[in-house]
Formats: sequence, structure tokens, C-alpha cells
Amino acid sequence: MKVGDNIREIREVERNYKRSFVAKSLQISTRAYGNIENNITDLTLDRLEEIAKILECSPIYILNYKDYKKKFYDHFREEIIRKTSLINQQVYQNPPSQKIIILQEELLKSERNRIALLEALLRNYKIKF
Repeated sequence: MKVGDNIREIREVERNYKRSFVAKSLQISTRAYGNIENNITDLTLDRLEEIAKILECSPIYILNYKDYKKKFYDHFREEIIRKTSLINQQVYQNPPSQKIIILQEELLKSERNRIALLEALLRNYKIKF
């Protein structure tokens, strides 16, 4: 993945900024900024630092964005797998009643909704994750 792609995703997903806002903050045209995101224009370290400041993150975060994002999602995936595994172990030891199966499904749905809500809150409050 190229740096411009990382910048675009951080701008759109984490910050919900318009391309024109970032371009104006950099004092360049929207087209020139678009060339950065489209990996047409080579970035200097100074420009990367300016963009990082506007996006309220570090240049390292931009450069390693895909790795950070993967680690974040892997953590939640592993947690869901762990919880599901524990539930499955209990099921094999004690065959479930229909009520337990329904409660298990509700719990998994609730956890997925909770994760989605937490991600939305993090984005809303511009907290890096």
C-alpha cells in the first residue's frame, strides 16, 4: 500500500475530512492534493509532517497505517474467537438447551454491535486506533 492511499483512508474514515479542507490547510489546490492521495506526486518529509499535523496523527502512523489497522482488527477477531471457543467448550461439556443457544446468539450479536459502536465513537472523537 502506498502512502497516498493511507492518507486518503485516514482522512476519509478516521477524520471524515473533505479533500478540499486538507488542500486548503496545506495552501495547495484540491487537484494538487488529489495527486498526493493518488500517489502521483512524490511526498517530501516536510509535506508528510504537514499532512500528519492536519490529520492529527504522526507521520509514522501514516506510513504504518495498514499495519496498525490490521493489528487493531486482529485483536478484536482474536477476542471473538476466544470467547466463541470458550462457549463451544461449555456446550460440549453440557449440551445446550434452546434457551442457552438463543442467549449465545444474542451475546455474540451484542458484542459485534458493541465493537461497531466503539469504533464509531473512536472515529467521532478523532481517537487513533
